[in-house]
Amino acid sequence: MNEKHKIIGQGRIIPHIKPKNETQWQLSERRKNRQQRLQELRGNGSQIKTYKSAAKYSNQQKESVSPIKKTKQKKPKPPNSLGSIYGLLWIALLVIVPAGAGITAMSALFKLPSQADCESTYWRTASASKRLYCAQLLANSPTVDSLLQAINLVDILSNDHPMRSQIDGYIERWSKKILSLGELAFQDGKLEEAIIIAKKVPQRVSAYPLVEKQIQEWQKTWNQAEANYKQTQKHLRKEEWNQASMEASRLLSVPNVHWGTQKYQELINDIKRTRKEGGKLNEARNIGEQGGLDNLTNAIKQAQEIEQKSYIYQTAQKLIFNLGKQIIDIASVKLNEGNWQEALDIVNKVPKNDALQENVKDIEVLARAHSPANLGTIAGLEDAIAQVQKLKAERPFYSKAQQLISLWQQEIADVTIIEEGKKLAQPRGISDLKAAIAKLQSIPPYNPRGKEATTLIEAWSRQLEQQEDQPFLDKAEKLASFGDLTSLQAAIDEARQIGRGRTLYQEAQKKINRWTEKVQRSQDQPILDNAQLLALSGNIEQAIATARKIQPGRILYNQARAKIQEWQSQQEAKRSLENARQAALAATADGYATAITLAQQVPTSSSRQLEASQLINQWSQQILSIAMDVVNRDVPQAILIARKIPRNSLAYNSAQSQISIWQTWLTPGQSLDYQTLPSDQSQQLREENSTSLRDERGKPLVRKPKFINNN
Repeated sequence: MNEKHKIIGQGRIIPHIKPKNETQWQLSERRKNRQQRLQELRGNGSQIKTYKSAAKYSNQQKESVSPIKKTKQKKPKPPNSLGSIYGLLWIALLVIVPAGAGITAMSALFKLPSQADCESTYWRTASASKRLYCAQLLANSPTVDSLLQAINLVDILSNDHPMRSQIDGYIERWSKKILSLGELAFQDGKLEEAIIIAKKVPQRVSAYPLVEKQIQEWQKTWNQAEANYKQTQKHLRKEEWNQASMEASRLLSVPNVHWGTQKYQELINDIKRTRKEGGKLNEARNIGEQGGLDNLTNAIKQAQEIEQKSYIYQTAQKLIFNLGKQIIDIASVKLNEGNWQEALDIVNKVPKNDALQENVKDIEVLARAHSPANLGTIAGLEDAIAQVQKLKAERPFYSKAQQLISLWQQEIADVTIIEEGKKLAQPRGISDLKAAIAKLQSIPPYNPRGKEATTLIEAWSRQLEQQEDQPFLDKAEKLASFGDLTSLQAAIDEARQIGRGRTLYQEAQKKINRWTEKVQRSQDQPILDNAQLLALSGNIEQAIATARKIQPGRILYNQARAKIQEWQSQQEAKRSLENARQAALAATADGYATAITLAQQVPTSSSRQLEASQLINQWSQQILSIAMDVVNRDVPQAILIARKIPRNSLAYNSAQSQISIWQTWLTPGQSLDYQTLPSDQSQQLREENSTSLRDERGKPLVRKPKFINNN
């Protein structure tokens, strides 16, 4: 059998399509641009003329087929004189006519009639040529149904029909057209429709394995695209913008126009929109992280701008929920602090969320219950307990409600005890106050009314201590009124019976200090006066020894200590001046300089400071005189001597002037030798120097030098 045909079904011979052509038909389409491919598929379909039923043929199509005319037999003419000739003609006709009839019949069998009425044809008796003709008309319509009708119209012919090979070729071509229409639907994003179309291709045709392969490729492509699409959406929900963009770009490599264009553009738009919404959400997060009621409410408003259709809507809702919980926490803190009205104002700012509203309602119940509880009365506390008991065990703040109930019940017990204690303390007697204090001491400090009980106990304790200690203080004041040392000491002893921490302790200490000062002053003032008399008489050592009898802590101790320091300073100044005078007896520049140093040790606060200053000025003048005497022999030595004069002396400025002049007499590196100068220049220089050196009183400081002119 010819390799171009293969047997399918009941021995039907259908032209075989080489796999090479099948592959080429598929791959060539994939190499094209998606838009071009879609346009080509649509263009191929548009070339098929629409054909829905035979009743809708155009008149032109109806008239295009000419009717088949029947052949009429001619009647034989009677014989005539030309009988022999006619006889020959009849013989010829007998040979030609049967042959022509056979040829005509064969032609009618294999050729279409010039005109056919496909609408009114009775197909059970219709010829193969007419079926093929009408099938071709149906196949010109670019619909799946018309192509299937065309296939069914001619596929009914038997496998051994002479036109079977031609019909199988048409069936193969029409089957591929059906598959092309399926590909068109697939590229348009209609996978199910494409599969339905492809499966309408008859299974008996040789191209059907190509249909199954194509369906598998469509499903694989579609699943891959859907996976990319869903993964991109997943990244968007996680706010992973870069990953979403990378995943969306994978659709560009998917061999489907619908996914590579429309769905890809949808994702790009979603990424842009979601990224912008993500910026708002991040801003809301940043505001919320700053904390505080205002920031939390502003963050919630920002997050609420994310619409429900957004990919990050659920993320925004979670953020809103968490921010709302933080607002509820703030309200709870205010509620615990007793600021129930502020707690109500805060929970009103919690966003409308079913999961949060139960918490809000509970806080509202608890806050409103605080209003009567804050009255501090038993009736108010009982009213608050009744309101809070409305919260059942399944409510979010049930445990908090139970804590408040327990707290307020304890407070009711505390209020009862406090009221009883107040009644006991009302007479204000010592025994009454002690009984009231003992009653309230049964309330622990950590109880709801523990602070109030402690305050009352402290107040009653002060009253009790005052009543107990006032007699001691009154007796001490009466004793001190006598004024003598014995009475004052007795008053001090009486007041000291008031212990530390008692109500009248501070008052008693003030009085004790005043009385103690009087006693110590009476005892120590004679000692200090005696010491001062000794100091005035010049007996400093004895004065210091006497003043030291006043011990630390006594009222006059600081005064005695100051006098001792003053007298010690006078002694030191005296010794320094004596040592300075002793050093000045040498009558040398170094002796005077040592004397000045010792004199400078006299403190400025000493009474002998004036004497020390006078001696310093005197000895400074002596140093300057020595320097002026030395300058005739040795100018550099005179300068060194003059520099020993202290800055705070009267001779200091004069000494500095002298040093400046003497330095001008020197050349760099050697002393000035007056004898080497010309006699007139030397005399002029001596005169200038002698007239320019004067002390503070304007008198010359440099005597006219006596130069020896060896010339």
